[in-house]
Amino acid sequence: MDIERLIEIISEDIPRRKTPIYRIVLSFITRDFKVWWTYKFWLLLDISGIILFVITYYLFSLITTAQQIYEAGYMTGGYFTFALIGIAFQQYVHFAVQSINESIREEQWNGTMETILSAAIDFKIFLLGEVCFSFIVSSALLLMSLLVGIILGAEFYATPSSILTAVILTILLIASHMDIGILSAGVIMKVKQGSPVTWAFSWLSQLVSGVFYPLKLLPWYLEWVGRAFPLTYSLDGIRLCLQSGKDLTHPTIISNIISLIIFIFIATPIALYIFKVGYDAARRDGSLGQY
Repeated sequence: MDIERLIEIISEDIPRRKTPIYRIVLSFITRDFKVWWTYKFWLLLDISGIILFVITYYLFSLITTAQQIYEAGYMTGGYFTFALIGIAFQQYVHFAVQSINESIREEQWNGTMETILSAAIDFKIFLLGEVCFSFIVSSALLLMSLLVGIILGAEFYATPSSILTAVILTILLIASHMDIGILSAGVIMKVKQGSPVTWAFSWLSQLVSGVFYPLKLLPWYLEWVGRAFPLTYSLDGIRLCLQSGKDLTHPTIISNIISLIIFIFIATPIALYIFKVGYDAARRDGSLGQY
């Protein structure tokens, strides 16, 4: 065969068929579901852990008083409903903070990171596909937590408008914590190990954000530290919606939403910058696919 013709064939630009974004994302979800379903023992442990966690705080609620919960502005359900909301919505905190860096870490560990990034797929679509399944699982575990709590006697007081407000607060909860996850993923791309950012943020947010007890029970200096975390405003607003029927007409709800929007406005460019720095650094030294 003529050498020039061979070179022409090899260098010929073959048009690629554009795959719809929804099909790409669906393929990621299908892949992750098959992997998740393969490890049925871990699946059982996840479900059992949620049930046992809820039961633990149900038993704890039997020896605590509802007065402090009532004084904090949450009128219905007492301590058990208060703790149940904290437990349930922690699922979204874990999803938002961990899903991106765990997905990147998994691809690096399996040696598939560079293969995926060299494919004809936008990196933003890759990240979207990676986190969608985690969101589905987190939503299922959140609903399971609430269902187990209701079976054990948790009480809610909500109206259609307060439920809609709780949905808005949940979206802001996820968006604010995704910034932490993006920042953490940028660190992991460079250091290759579990990010200290994720560990420190998760530990502090559980301690001072009112997940398991009202913020006012903390010393004043820890209460002020808690006000720096978006989870504080998310949980307070969601509890006011689901335990007291408050909605967007309530000043505290509006204040919580404004605080979350300010956090997102400040944190998003910082997180994206750190992610870009980590991503570019890993590309420069050729360690993007290493673990």
